[in-house]
Amino acid sequence: MMRLLIFGLLICLIMLVDRLAFAQDPIEDVLSPAPEIEAVHPVWEAFEPEFTPYVCPFHAQAPKYDPDEFRCGYVLVPEDRTNPDSQLIQLSVLQVKSTSENPDKRAVVRLTGGPGGESLSAGRIFAYSAPQNKRFRDAADLIFFDQRGIGYSEPNFCRGIPVLYQFGLATAAARDASIASYSQCLQAARDKGLAIDAYNTWQNALDVKDIRRALGYEQWTLFGISYGTELGQAILQVDEDGVRAAILDSVVPVAPAGEGGWNAISYGFRSALTSLNKDCQADRACARDVGDMTARFIDVIEAYEAEPLILEDLDEGTFTDGRLVFDGTLAASAIFQALYAVSLYPDFPTLLTALETRDDVAMKAYTDVLAQPINHTYGYGMQLIANCRGSAIVTDAQTAEAAIVEPVLSQFTSLTEWNEICEAVYRIDPDPAVTPLVTDVPILVGAGATDPITPPNYGQAIMPGLSNGQYVEFPHTGHGILVSHFDGCGGDLWLAFVEDPMAPLDTSCISEIEAPQFLTRLIETKAPYHFARGIQSGSYPYGLIALAMLLLISVIIFPVGWLARKIQSHEVESLMLARPLAWGGAAISLGAIAWAVMMILRTATDHAMALPVGVLPATGWAFWIALLGFGLTAFALYRGITSGSFGRRQIGASIGLVATCLAALGVLIFMLSLGLGPF
Repeated sequence: MMRLLIFGLLICLIMLVDRLAFAQDPIEDVLSPAPEIEAVHPVWEAFEPEFTPYVCPFHAQAPKYDPDEFRCGYVLVPEDRTNPDSQLIQLSVLQVKSTSENPDKRAVVRLTGGPGGESLSAGRIFAYSAPQNKRFRDAADLIFFDQRGIGYSEPNFCRGIPVLYQFGLATAAARDASIASYSQCLQAARDKGLAIDAYNTWQNALDVKDIRRALGYEQWTLFGISYGTELGQAILQVDEDGVRAAILDSVVPVAPAGEGGWNAISYGFRSALTSLNKDCQADRACARDVGDMTARFIDVIEAYEAEPLILEDLDEGTFTDGRLVFDGTLAASAIFQALYAVSLYPDFPTLLTALETRDDVAMKAYTDVLAQPINHTYGYGMQLIANCRGSAIVTDAQTAEAAIVEPVLSQFTSLTEWNEICEAVYRIDPDPAVTPLVTDVPILVGAGATDPITPPNYGQAIMPGLSNGQYVEFPHTGHGILVSHFDGCGGDLWLAFVEDPMAPLDTSCISEIEAPQFLTRLIETKAPYHFARGIQSGSYPYGLIALAMLLLISVIIFPVGWLARKIQSHEVESLMLARPLAWGGAAISLGAIAWAVMMILRTATDHAMALPVGVLPATGWAFWIALLGFGLTAFALYRGITSGSFGRRQIGASIGLVATCLAALGVLIFMLSLGLGPF
């Protein structure tokens, strides 16, 4: 009910992951000479990788599955292909076999983002066992793998390091703590004999080539998202003959950073906010109730920078000391990360309200419920090396240029601290495989108009080198356009391209993507959130259950009693229609409970950021329904009492009338306790 991609606090991680450059207006790239591709040592040129099947390491969490359809295994690859004495490391692989005959032996390999994102889990088996995803398995074999040092692949390399916000410190102090953690873990890796320099994009690309060969595919289609697009471009540098086609969704351009260096990420932030604000202004309710969304969010960021919000008593498995310092950088990060997910756009007015009012209940909800524990499967070592090896040094002049072009947001989305981390614990040393791409392989390039981290001009920037490239841009969409719309247009385009990558795509479905329907008004109350959280934590509302059971008994007993009397032709003294009135009131009160619970669930599922602040306005009908139910049961009790037959002469019916009225009153009080009343 409460599950959601963590919407704000993980941005510190994401910002460390996808170091990018973006200028809203065209500016010249500052290009340095492309380094030469490193040479694979002759010892490894003749290396023949093999796929070794084994029981899926997540077998216990997966549903019952056919191991011939879902094949887990590993491929041994050299850790460092430039070293003839390199050890072999184990890469874990999941092969999801096509449900069709697949005579062309088509396969699609997923290139996960990050760098360092884990790919293998029981969720893959759940997803591709579902009937709605059969069409993707009909098209091709689907291949997933954990990159070197990640998840179920070897080695265990700098895992479990807190990201910046998890240190419980302001951003500047957290950066110092992060440097210390990286320095310690890198030294530990060296002490173990790991060749940490080899955890770069070039070696990753050669890993993918070896996995392809081990699985026996002559060619396959690449499907990369975010860092996976950078990896995909590197694969095309080292294994072009093995690539049938490529899908690059939310492109990370591999050319050296343009003016502004990594600081230019602030331009992408501005363009995404501007795009969403345009959608808000086109929505009558949003324009009326919110106004200039971009300006208000910037005011919020500056307010938190001036006076940070300190949250205490948080989960110590997520925050090292149970503390979070929510300063301007983290406020910007929360907004930035929320722009990734299309599903969150309708709730941006709620997010804005929660930030502006410093709603500590909402802020704790967004951390306690949505933030994930410190990750022990994510490979921060590989992330660090791949980022430092794929980046350019940010000069003082570039930093100054970014501040001129984007004076406000550049203060809070600067990535110069990542540059500082690289220089402090490793080095800046551009990866030789990270070079501009020129190829005639068919490539589908996708971008989202509201993507803050890989905005549309990133995808447009690589198109000149793609002689068989097709570009699609999705409106009202953030990061990962095809995945965001996989049940609809995104999935349709994916299938069409995989089946025939040379055919022009029919992109007419893109015009059917609707703008977000902003939720601008709520019944502001915290009680429904606490009610839902209690149920989620296993604390059941026994009082409400008892009321519901009593009302249900009334709904059943009154008709059963009437039917029994009819069958027995048993005459009873009239209670002046008290019984049917009570029956109707009980049914209506049950309906009030059902409506309230349904609307709370709908708020939680359709508007994940809204529930800690309030509930959908329609939830308020539950109070009026409960009031009607209580009114009918109270009137039924009055009719019974004044009938002259109440009491001993109709003891069973009298008890039923009283109990039903009290239960309906309890439901009404429950609605008031949820804050659903008119006062």
